[in-house]
Amino acid sequence: MDASSAELLAIREAVLLFHRSVWSSLFVVEIETDCVLCSQWIGDPSSVPDIFRSIVADILQLCEGLEWSIKSIQRSENGTADKLAKSGISRSYPLLRVKP
Repeated sequence: MDASSAELLAIREAVLLFHRSVWSSLFVVEIETDCVLCSQWIGDPSSVPDIFRSIVADILQLCEGLEWSIKSIQRSENGTADKLAKSGISRSYPLLRVKP
């Protein structure tokens, strides 16, 4: 899996969690990513390569009806999220379990 795929899947998972939560009707979801391409693709779906089109479509569908924004941030500003993601790779159990 390449970095863009991993980032798009993480964004989709985060938006899904937000969408299913009580927060979705109370707060704005602000997506921050250090992947400039992912930010561009979500902001302009016509520019998405075919291989990522379905993931971006899923993200946009989940965002329908929500107040949301996406922005690119410097990798150096993304240290906490990066550490969390790396620690989750070796985990044999979910960090968060959400019941419907």
